[in-house]
Amino acid sequence: MNRYLRYALIVFAVVTTLLAGLVIYIAAIFDPNAYKPQIIQLVKEKKQRALRLDGDIKLTFFPSIGATVGNVTLSEYNSDKEFAAVENIFVSLALMPLLKKQLAINEVAIGGLKANLIRFKDGRTNIDDLIAKSEEPEQFKIGIDHVRVEKTLLALHDEASGEQYVFRDLSLRVDESGSRAHLEGNPIRHKMVLAFKTNPSSQPMTDLAARLEFELTSDFDKQYYALDGLNLEVNGAVKGINDLVVRSRGDLSIRPAAGEFVASKITLSITGTSGTNNLDIKLDAPRLSLTGETVAGDKITAVAKMTHPKGNTSGTLFLSGVAGTVTDFESNALTIELESKEGELAVRASLASPLTGSLDTRQLKLPDLTAAISANGPEIPGNGISGNLLGSAAVDGLSQNVQAHLTGKLGDSNIRAQLGATGFVQPAFNFEVDIDQLDVDRFLPKQQKPGKQAGKIEGGETLKEQLGLSVLDDLKVRGSIRIGLLKGANVKSSNVKLDINP
Repeated sequence: MNRYLRYALIVFAVVTTLLAGLVIYIAAIFDPNAYKPQIIQLVKEKKQRALRLDGDIKLTFFPSIGATVGNVTLSEYNSDKEFAAVENIFVSLALMPLLKKQLAINEVAIGGLKANLIRFKDGRTNIDDLIAKSEEPEQFKIGIDHVRVEKTLLALHDEASGEQYVFRDLSLRVDESGSRAHLEGNPIRHKMVLAFKTNPSSQPMTDLAARLEFELTSDFDKQYYALDGLNLEVNGAVKGINDLVVRSRGDLSIRPAAGEFVASKITLSITGTSGTNNLDIKLDAPRLSLTGETVAGDKITAVAKMTHPKGNTSGTLFLSGVAGTVTDFESNALTIELESKEGELAVRASLASPLTGSLDTRQLKLPDLTAAISANGPEIPGNGISGNLLGSAAVDGLSQNVQAHLTGKLGDSNIRAQLGATGFVQPAFNFEVDIDQLDVDRFLPKQQKPGKQAGKIEGGETLKEQLGLSVLDDLKVRGSIRIGLLKGANVKSSNVKLDINP
């Protein structure tokens, strides 16, 4: 054997033995728990929070340097009230990067975390001091390869709205795709998987389980962040909808310095059941972008379908390319097509208008609205009913208000209507309708055979149920209908007014 090689092997063996002995010696004489008071005092001085370390601190030296600590609690800012508690924390890091002033953390594992997040009425949160950027210069470049968070309970309280949300069984996995590229100033790529369950106390009928995964690319030097292969799935139930499944796919990118946000290849599907009704909604948005004050987007398509034992209802929305600014954007054409079938009865409606809006004021306007409606079936006298309406509509997202003004003709009747709704979650509807003349017989099913009860049909259903008017029972509706000349069953009445109040 070459003597130089032999000497090198001897030196390597000696150094390895010395290092191993040093590690054993340090492990034998060094007690990290003796430094608990200093750690607690440091947190108190730097963050004005009370730290408790009730569990032992244990060191590991293989396969990497690490420390485990259990039963940790942290107080609120300048308070003894508990902010967070953790059953156990494990942190391991690589030794050699420390020589280059690089803190390369191999893994951070957190188990049994319980935390309370609060958003105050003035917009501040109870973690502002924890996430604020330090004014002191960074001594080390920090990078984390893997993060594991398991069995977490996270409570969110919004004092402004009074809403409170609790996320149970929250888990988070983060794995860096590259090999510590962040320590060399290159973009970082992490694969992230987040899962949780929630059932808000303010919404007792809501019970959801969610899973979100994507690859995050971060380039801090160029201020660029991207979420590629975003995959969201939500299962559970909300008020009125069971067997809910929500799936979304797409890519997102953000350049904060340039004020640029781009969403591409966005798809959304929602399925569920409501009583005997099956719901299916799909949305497709190839590209939406916001650059500074400029808004742009390709064609957006949405399709909704609801089926039930007696028939089905479907609708399609087409929105042509969107262009403009945050305060003033427009689309040349918004088109909505609706169709409802129940037995041999078919009702079709279409709506079209240019669209204008503002993201700042959360307003949408349909300034030149045209609508057409038709109904055909053996129960409708003659060749069916059709009509055309013109008008405008507006949506105010801030006040949650919708208003529409329509004029036109339906059958032989000239109609002028003002329609409105307030509130998006549980809307209250209002309307004022003027009709010059109305032949009721044109809009009612053909006369039933003699011997049947006037208010009953086959199967014991009432006429109200047959016409589908029972859906109004649970709605807040207020308004009036004025009819100049009302005809029905060979009877004529003038200046008829019908008031509807909840």
